Amino acid sequence: MTSKRLLKVSILLTLLITTIIGCSKNESTNIYQLLSDYSFEETLLNLDLAISEHNYRIIHRSQIGQAIRDRGEKDFPLSTITNFCNITYAKEMIEINADLINEMPCTIAVREQSAQGIIVSSRLMDEQTANDQQNQFALKINNNLKSIIAATVE
Repeated sequence: MTSKRLLKVSILLTLLITTIIGCSKNESTNIYQLLSDYSFEETLLNLDLAISEHNYRIIHRSQIGQAIRDRGEKDFPLSTITNFCNITYAKEMIEINADLINEMPCTIAVREQSAQGIIVSSRLMDEQTANDQQNQFALKINNNLKSIIAATVE
């Protein structure tokens, strides 16, 4: 192979790899987050209220940061994961695509970030699948999650 041909092949491969990497799904883009002006505890109380106002029920809370503090890291940033569900939406989701059971329950994290403050965040559902009904459902749930987060930090 001549050096010109080798150079062309190298350029084409580089462009192909760059295109593939650029088009691959980046999971971090599915994270929606806002900053809270409230204390950690006030933010959690606001979250509880926002969840109930959106007709969801809290089913579990994991106090990760506090658990790490309890093991001896007394200044570790607080972080709490709140899981919640709406049974009507759960039924609808399973009827659309039973594999979506893995998306249940909805989850919102509240965490201290020393440089930024209190962050409220959630992983959003994929709205770009081959199933239009699933995409519409994901859009509805994502709008709910965004509304709950917005109400939490207002």
